[in-house]
Amino acid sequence: MEGLRPVRRETLEDKIYRSLRRSILEGVLQGRLVQEDLATAFGTSRIPVRDALRRLHQEGLLIMDERGGYQVAPWGPADVEEIYDLRLLLEPEALRLAVPHLTPEDLAELEALQGELEEAAQNYEVEDYVELNRSFHFNLYERSQRRRLLQFIQALWSGLPPLTPLSVAGQMERSMREHRQLLQALKEGRVEEGIEVLRQHIAHAKMAVLGRLGGKA
Repeated sequence: MEGLRPVRRETLEDKIYRSLRRSILEGVLQGRLVQEDLATAFGTSRIPVRDALRRLHQEGLLIMDERGGYQVAPWGPADVEEIYDLRLLLEPEALRLAVPHLTPEDLAELEALQGELEEAAQNYEVEDYVELNRSFHFNLYERSQRRRLLQFIQALWSGLPPLTPLSVAGQMERSMREHRQLLQALKEGRVEEGIEVLRQHIAHAKMAVLGRLGGKA
């Protein structure tokens, strides 16, 4: 039906993973994580907790100790610098490779996603905003048809704070404006301008995250 979006279906593991990831990135969870304690806190068996912890370990947010348990990996401004500097290298190249494969239908879909993203931001629908923002970027990068490049970018995104645009004054509005500028450049065939908009978009996000952490932007 018109105006309705598909409901995101999540497994119990997905929900636990998202909750743990957010708590780690926001500094709520630190030190050693005990599966039994987490399972009790979530009211579940150990299996979905174990699987969620494995995913977080693969993404570099957890490290394994000498007993085979998990600890929250040290995380701070230096990690933000590294993640965003790598994004600045990889994502503009993914966009450059994607442009020849973009169709009018692709651009229309991006336009629709942007409209939903702005609506989510206006209504302060945090989870929807985070997912729609990710979809906007990866709908573009997937058109690059470079599987390994996409996997590298996905890994970098997995280590980013999910709520940054909504928690830094003015960043959300700037992000919306940059998305619109990028879309307009792509529609008009101004590829290099679009790539530069994307670079600025990532650089501004980097400064916002560093500012939030109290690091040097």
